[in-house]
Amino acid sequence: MAKKKSGKMFVSKFSEEKLRTMIVDEGKNADEIQKELGIASKQSLRQHVLKLINIDRTFYDVPGLYTRNQHNPLVNFKGELRLTKKMLSPGEFKHGDKFEIEEMTNARIVMSRIGAEVPVEDSPEDTEGEPEAEFDLE
Repeated sequence: MAKKKSGKMFVSKFSEEKLRTMIVDEGKNADEIQKELGIASKQSLRQHVLKLINIDRTFYDVPGLYTRNQHNPLVNFKGELRLTKKMLSPGEFKHGDKFEIEEMTNARIVMSRIGAEVPVEDSPEDTEGEPEAEFDLE
């Protein structure tokens, strides 16, 4: 007897006519198309556009589809807000640095570094201006 597969099944939201109209006639960008068609990720949208390109044998350039903005953190599908070292490049952050959330509203998060290891030769005056990470969520 065959085992039944467990897990989620993903339903394709590919609509050839609708996608073609949005790209060619309406000139919508990737974010607008993604929102209107209910597509969860840019990767899925890329697959839909590639499928349309293959069907029509015409190249479609969708603004914002192949660019990545790595400086704006997003809440991922797990509900996590992930900050990478590249996003925090102006500060001198190291592995093991801990942060405290000072202020959190719907539009703003302010975090301060706490408990950062300070080398013995550094004077306390040098550590007063600890880098602060601040993000506007708009």
